[in-house]
Amino acid sequence: MGARLVDAAFAIIYLRLLGRADVGAYAFLVVFTTYLDTLVDFGLNALVARDVSRNPSLAHAVQRSVNLIRLGLWLSGLPLVILVYGPLRDTANLSPEAATAGWIFYIALLPTVVSKTASGLLWSAERLDLTAAVSILATLVKTAAGAIVLFAGYGLIGLALASLLTNLVTTAALWWLARTRALTAHAWEQRETRGPGHWLRESWPLFVNQLLQGLFFKVDALLLPGLAGDVAAGTYAAAYKVSEGAGIISSSFTLALFPRLSRETDLSYAYRLALRILLQIAFPLAAGIALLSQPIVALVGGREYLPDSAVALSILICYLPLSYCNGLTQYVLIAAGKQRLLTGAFAAALVFNVVANVILIPRFSYVGAAVVTVASEVVLLVPFRMTAVTVTHGVSLLAEARTPVLATLLMSPVVWWLRDAINPLVAIPAGAAVYGLALWSLGGIDAHQRRLLVQFVRP
Repeated sequence: MGARLVDAAFAIIYLRLLGRADVGAYAFLVVFTTYLDTLVDFGLNALVARDVSRNPSLAHAVQRSVNLIRLGLWLSGLPLVILVYGPLRDTANLSPEAATAGWIFYIALLPTVVSKTASGLLWSAERLDLTAAVSILATLVKTAAGAIVLFAGYGLIGLALASLLTNLVTTAALWWLARTRALTAHAWEQRETRGPGHWLRESWPLFVNQLLQGLFFKVDALLLPGLAGDVAAGTYAAAYKVSEGAGIISSSFTLALFPRLSRETDLSYAYRLALRILLQIAFPLAAGIALLSQPIVALVGGREYLPDSAVALSILICYLPLSYCNGLTQYVLIAAGKQRLLTGAFAAALVFNVVANVILIPRFSYVGAAVVTVASEVVLLVPFRMTAVTVTHGVSLLAEARTPVLATLLMSPVVWWLRDAINPLVAIPAGAAVYGLALWSLGGIDAHQRRLLVQFVRP
């Protein structure tokens, strides 16, 4: 979470120094590189965390096998990179500078062959505190190096070189931590008898799910430059950066919870409690960001992005409660060994997203893209919930959402009035206080949550 906060600070720099058009090109490169990163990951980290947490003696053998598999996956991505940054460069509306930067971004993925597996081993040992610390270090390096190259006028190529430096630092740190914290004496006891075929077969559904998830949620960043222009893409990228930052709570919480979910025999209680907590955070956070979208965008990107990015953000942030629920449900199903059932849900969401974007972006530009993003989460929610009932019992999304929705409705007028009558900085703590009191009064915090709160606040 700390890394995401530093990354948000870096966004304030590059959104101002690059301008809308170059921000749109940068968003394209980052999203395309993210898809290639998904190829290198191939869903293997979740399997490493699951299997090694169950049998720590496999750790060293797993590390060696998975590293070799990931190297092969990186090499398999080269033809696509050659195609996009070569013959298809004009079709993708990329300048020569952007194509060169894209190549550097891909080379920067090579060190992650080692770092990804190391982070999976630390995940299995429930040492997410260490991976979080490295993530903060990496973000600091990226922010410092990125700021230097941007102020020096090196633009997109400078940002790509900063990414390469960051990944080298990250790999060195994670490799050392995995060797000293996860690869204990027991980690060398058992040989890995399962070949690459086993890992690829088991991780294939996770890879497909991750790829489809990334495509359906971020494909608009690839479509906007061609369908609405670079300026519209940059406008949407500024709003998306804020909404993406709002997702850090859910992702951090769910990743920390996953190893314990993998050991649970009955997932219902843990799923219900986690869903309740996440929804109690998501609804007021989404409402607050929507109501304060103009000052938030002015802070993050500057007044150059107003009012367009604020409009996009006020729509886009509506995805947050749906995303929190879908993200948690996904890992509950993976913990239950049902990852293959997720593929159809992601495929349906992707088809809907692409078709809807192609129809709406030419007519409504970034507004259409924001609406499609929210609708895509709804499309994903339906099959996720239908699948979740097969592994959990008595967990009602409507029942868990009812109280935080009511508390948010009581909070919103207060934030709205204070925003205009006094100052947005006054509206934030006042809204938080009203929401907390409303949630407590409506019985939204049960006895178990109260015990957890007491344990949290007491030394």
